[in-house]
Amino acid sequence: MWRSTSRAARVRYRPSQHGNGPVTKRLPPLLLPLILVTLTGHMAMSGGRLSGSLYALNAGSPEWVVGLFMATFSVLPTLVVMSLGRWVDRIGALPVLRIGVLAVLIGAVVPVLWLSVPALFVMAVLIGFGFNAMSVAGQHTVGAMAQGQSAQQRLRNFGWYALGHSASSAIGPFISGLLIDHAGFRTAFAAMALFSCVACWLVFRRLTELPRAAKAAATADEAAQPQAWHDLLGAPELRRIYYVSMALSCCWDLFIVMLPVLGTRLGFSASIIGTVFSLFAVGTFVSRALMPWLSTRLREWQIMRTAMLMIALVFIALPWAAAASAFMLLGFLFGTSIGFSQPNMLSLLHAASPDGRGGEALGLRALIGNATSVCVPIAFGLAVGPLGVAPLLWLGAGLISSALPAAHRGVRQHLR
Repeated sequence: MWRSTSRAARVRYRPSQHGNGPVTKRLPPLLLPLILVTLTGHMAMSGGRLSGSLYALNAGSPEWVVGLFMATFSVLPTLVVMSLGRWVDRIGALPVLRIGVLAVLIGAVVPVLWLSVPALFVMAVLIGFGFNAMSVAGQHTVGAMAQGQSAQQRLRNFGWYALGHSASSAIGPFISGLLIDHAGFRTAFAAMALFSCVACWLVFRRLTELPRAAKAAATADEAAQPQAWHDLLGAPELRRIYYVSMALSCCWDLFIVMLPVLGTRLGFSASIIGTVFSLFAVGTFVSRALMPWLSTRLREWQIMRTAMLMIALVFIALPWAAAASAFMLLGFLFGTSIGFSQPNMLSLLHAASPDGRGGEALGLRALIGNATSVCVPIAFGLAVGPLGVAPLLWLGAGLISSALPAAHRGVRQHLR
């Protein structure tokens, strides 16, 4: 057991173990409803991002407004997600999940009642906050389900859970693009609001109780000293996980904000842009569907290293992909790589998080992700005019490449 030498708190690190505890092919009883909640709740975000960015461009807004709109989804979560994680640790995941799904529903309804560019920013604030609350609560619950089981079982559970996010990332933009072209923007937003209603019903009717992670008894010295979030960075494994998560989040945000702008510049229709987004999401779905099989053959850092290398290659190739078919192929490959990242990162983080601070550790990961989701779209919107798209994509390839040594060290450590 590793102990921090920091004065503020002592952080326990539990390395990921393979081969301990049972591995079952059945889904835990509450996992399927959680997957469906993630699927339907994320529809409002994935569809709202595409519909909102295309509406802003169609209304004559400059490209920097699109970047600001994308960043708005993450502004409030960046400020409060650590508090949400601590709240989950103290009172459980269910209250946080309920608050989150209600915020998503209210945000999805706003552009249906008041369709304008300012309304889109209100929608982005509410949906961004709500879905982050849902994610922290859901991820914490999936980790709690795997207590006492093997690392393979934990990774299987996270892989199944991530399928809901992947499916919604494919369905949301595809439906939004079709509805925008054939029925208008308001209808597209109404469809997303309908899915968020389904998420609310699932949370309040099917998820009346959620398991909580067990807390370890604190020593008198630990109880007397306050625990600060930066103590989590005292463990080398957590530092490695958070740096890789930051690089992945930057690449993900860069890809998402780049597609509508570049697609509009190239004259693609909303349906084509939505299809590219959907193929990206299909890639994430395929890779996550393979996770139960891969979890019994490879360890988390081995999968992560391969996925990160593929992301770097995709970003290097993207500037030469001027045709829609090329973007579709690269979008699928990028989605496949990203799809491998989330369940493996969550499994690694759950194994490395301190006892009784799993929600806080997830909150710090979400804070890092949301901070990049604020900074990257704004930076892209400001830099794409003078620099163009290619240098920004190559910068993304360089960033993910800088995290490859950390992943390689993780592979060597876990293979000892």
